[in-house]
Amino acid sequence: NLSKNIMVEVWIPVVTAVIGSITTFLTIWYRNRIERQKRNKECFLSSVVEEESELLEKLAEIRTSVGASRASVYQFHNGGEYFTGKSMKKYSMTYEQVEKGIARIQHQNQSIPVSGAIRLFAKLLENRTAFYKNLDRDFPESLLKYNLQEVGIDSIYCWSILDLNKNVIGVFTLDFVLEPTKISQKDLDNIQLYVIKMAGYL
Repeated sequence: NLSKNIMVEVWIPVVTAVIGSITTFLTIWYRNRIERQKRNKECFLSSVVEEESELLEKLAEIRTSVGASRASVYQFHNGGEYFTGKSMKKYSMTYEQVEKGIARIQHQNQSIPVSGAIRLFAKLLENRTAFYKNLDRDFPESLLKYNLQEVGIDSIYCWSILDLNKNVIGVFTLDFVLEPTKISQKDLDNIQLYVIKMAGYL
């Protein structure tokens, strides 16, 4: 009995200390987790910057690989309502990477009516791609053609960006300024593979 009492007296402090240590550890871990979650919610910008930077870097990589003047992404959005209650269908350039010396046009390509490029979008819905080596000769007459010519674009290559349900949610484009340019089939195929993944960033 004496030895049992001694064992109890020895182990009780040990067990108490262990339980105390575990409790302290769990308390600290839980508090840190709550603070981290709170910080993540408050600082949404950190994840946005990371994702946006990754997409812009990839656009620059694609642009450079084929020698394009500009790589850009357009996204569709609602632009308000008409008096009739019908929503205004619009699109805007949301990402742009340009070659040195080429003017940026993202700021002037915001909230454009879809009706200004309806023939292009019809082709993208049907074929998922629309390639115009000679813009002046081959591109459909439209407000968009006028805007492209105004900034000196001679060739443009367009890909539909699809969501998981195969809906077109945006358009990826490569522009060539100064002279009409043909992209090889191998490069077109490689670009298509990346455009498939692009929806994950939008």
